[in-house]
Amino acid sequence: MEKQTTRKIITLSFVCAAIIAYIVVNVIFRAMAGAFGPVARYYSIDWLNNGLPVAAAFITFVSLQFNKKIVAWAEDVVIEVSKVVWPTGRDTFTLTAVVCFFCGISAVLLMTIDFVAKNLVQFIIQ
Repeated sequence: MEKQTTRKIITLSFVCAAIIAYIVVNVIFRAMAGAFGPVARYYSIDWLNNGLPVAAAFITFVSLQFNKKIVAWAEDVVIEVSKVVWPTGRDTFTLTAVVCFFCGISAVLLMTIDFVAKNLVQFIIQ
C-alpha cells in the first residue's frame, strides 16, 4: 500500500477517535450537569458547554497525530490489515448459513433438554 494512502487512513482514524472523544465528553458533561448543581451552572455557559468537548476532541487528535510512536504503530496496523485475505461474498453467505443452521439445531436441543428437565422436576415435586 502506498505511503500516502496509509497516512490518509491513519488521519481518518484519528479524526474518528477525536469525534468519539467529543461525544464521550459531551455525554459525560451533560450527565454530570443533570446530577450536580455546580456543574449545571457551568453547563449553561455556551462557550464551555460546546468548548469543552471540542477541546477534548482537538487534544485527542493532536496527541494522536503528532506522536511518532502512535503513528508508527498505526502504520503497522494498516500494513497488517492490508495483508488480510478477505472471504468472497459466496463464502461469507455459505458460512453464515452454516452458523444459522447449527444455532437452530442448538436451540432445538436446548429447548428439548429444558422441556424434559422441567417435566422431570414437576414429576419429582408432585
